[in-house]
Amino acid sequence: MAAMQQRIAAYGRLAAAVLTAAALLAPGAAAADFETDLARITEALKTNPSRVLPAALDACMNRRAFAVERYYAGDEVRGTRSLRACFDLLEIPETPPAPKVVAPTRQDLEAKAVGEFTRAMQLKPDIANGLEIYRQCAACHMPEGFGLWNGSVPQIAGQHRRVIIKQLADMRAGHRDSVLMIPYASVESIGGAQALADVAAYIDTLEINSATGKGPGDDLELGERLYRENCATCHGPMGEGNDARAVPRIHGQHFNYLVRQFEWIRDGKRRNADPEMAAQIEHFGPRETQAVLDYVSRLTVPPDLVAPPGWKNPDFAQ
Repeated sequence: MAAMQQRIAAYGRLAAAVLTAAALLAPGAAAADFETDLARITEALKTNPSRVLPAALDACMNRRAFAVERYYAGDEVRGTRSLRACFDLLEIPETPPAPKVVAPTRQDLEAKAVGEFTRAMQLKPDIANGLEIYRQCAACHMPEGFGLWNGSVPQIAGQHRRVIIKQLADMRAGHRDSVLMIPYASVESIGGAQALADVAAYIDTLEINSATGKGPGDDLELGERLYRENCATCHGPMGEGNDARAVPRIHGQHFNYLVRQFEWIRDGKRRNADPEMAAQIEHFGPRETQAVLDYVSRLTVPPDLVAPPGWKNPDFAQ
């Protein structure tokens, strides 16, 4: 075994010397493919990855020396053919293995999202352009931004600008899953950070619908107590959120949407969830979850933000 290792080491030293000489003789970019193969053969002679017999190593060394001599003497066809025989002798593939794709970590995704959020927040929003972008959003969120009563689509009307920008940046970075949103919110669809600044500013101007989906209303005393103890510190006593901290408004939100997002956050299915919130609600069972979100769905939206009954967005008038 020691003799074999010494022999392979000798091959490695000789191969490296030949490769250095070949590099000095190479005519530039024209020899790039040959040199790539030469480098792979050199490495394989040093490491013997397939554990071939010494006879195969000897044969490859002879082929390799002949290939270098002929190729750089101008006989490229014969040199290339001779070198390629080494792939069979060493039992390695002629095509290099594809580089291993390393999936981005959660920290990578978050950093990407934070970068776009920061850029968007530094830009002056163009509300007129935000309206044009929002026309795509209206297909699901409705022209008024009210979403759907059954909670399959959230109300986003009047949501804080920072919240909209953050959630869109998270989705675009892959930090929050949203298969349905990506076709509408991607860079290719609406543009870069300026688009986020613009559409978020427009959404922030929309009046909020207070006639949203509500829970059953049969455990509101428990729901109020849980809200005061667990939620009000961040989301505010009336669910008003906090724009400066990108904490969303949750008053005026559909009950079923609240339940779905709450459960995803509690169960670790929403990557961009606030860890403090996830820890705060991890002990909530079905009764507690329904009670607190039923209460949230009934929080009063300030009158100056509420859309009048029957309101239609005039920006979408024909």
